[in-house]
Amino acid sequence: MIDQVQHLLPALAGGSRILLLMSGGVESSTLLRLLQRAGYAPEPFFLDYAQRAAAQEWRSVLAQCGQLGIAARSIPMGELGEALGELRPHRFHVPMLYRNLIAISVAASAAGALGIPHICMGITADDAAVDSGSRAETLAPLRNSLAALGRTLLLPLSELTKAEVVALGQDLGVEWNLSYSCLLGRAQHCGVCPQCLKRREAFRRAGLRSVDVQYARNE
Repeated sequence: MIDQVQHLLPALAGGSRILLLMSGGVESSTLLRLLQRAGYAPEPFFLDYAQRAAAQEWRSVLAQCGQLGIAARSIPMGELGEALGELRPHRFHVPMLYRNLIAISVAASAAGALGIPHICMGITADDAAVDSGSRAETLAPLRNSLAALGRTLLLPLSELTKAEVVALGQDLGVEWNLSYSCLLGRAQHCGVCPQCLKRREAFRRAGLRSVDVQYARNE
């Protein structure tokens, strides 16, 4: 699987610094190892925007980065997330609409401050099919704006399904028990929230159910 995605990686000099937006889920966990395997220098950033699972996600990021000897940073955005969430008619596990747009903007500011030329995010073909903030027509203007600022937006997984990302992560040696996807923020994945269901289906399609996490409930 690794050989099949080499063309998705940017042609950058070895050791190039890349700000990786990392949540601890399947996609960003795979990207962390993919970028390192390719000889780049990923610098993971976690955004805490008052999502219900923030604490578990951050633990996942720290655990996976610690395995590889990579330092991770967290940017606290809880007040912003709470304020935006209060504008919505109901309380959601993920409070912000169009969070990819906000995340990329925050990453651009951080990258500018630290002199990091590239920003990387784990958006897949499955995401683009259901989320307007993950579609090419939404992201293309952002890419152009970042280019004008001397920054590059990298989306190496954009042509892959989540199941293909799982297969890639398995080849790269991702320890799935350290990753986290559940919306509820409990220590054990619930197994029935939308993100858990997508994860379960991806591992099933990849033929890798045996290496997935244990869920609290069956489908």
